[in-house]
Amino acid sequence: MSRLFPSFFLGGFECSTHLTTEGNRLDMVAATQHDVQAREDYGLCVGAGIRAVREAARWPIFDRVGSLELDPIRRLARLGREAGLVQIWDLMHYGYPDDVDLFAPEFAERFASFARAVALAVRSETEGPRFYT
Repeated sequence: MSRLFPSFFLGGFECSTHLTTEGNRLDMVAATQHDVQAREDYGLCVGAGIRAVREAARWPIFDRVGSLELDPIRRLARLGREAGLVQIWDLMHYGYPDDVDLFAPEFAERFASFARAVALAVRSETEGPRFYT
C-alpha cells in the first residue's frame, strides 16, 4: 500500500504570525526559537519516528512591502532534507503583510507571487515531494 507521508504521525511547529487586538504582530516561530533550533527540532522528530512535519513560510515576516527574504525558507528546506523529513509548507497561518489589504483585488496576485517564490525556494533545496497548504 502506498502512503502519502513516510510516517503515520506528522510533526508541526507553532507558526502563527497574527496581530493581537492591540495591533502587535506575533511571530511564534521566533518566540519558540524554531528558526534557530530547527536542526535540533528536526532531530527530535526523527528520533520519535516522525518523518513529516508542517513548516512555516511566514508571509508577513518574509515579505516586507513586496520585498521577499527567502533565505530562511531555503535554510529550513535544506535542514529538513538533511534530516530526511518531508515538509508541508504552511503559506499563510493567521497572518499577511501589514501593507496588504485582505479585501483588495491585488490580494490574490500578491499572495500568488509569494506562494510561487516560496515554491521556487523550496524546490531549490529539495528533490520532492513538496506539499503546500
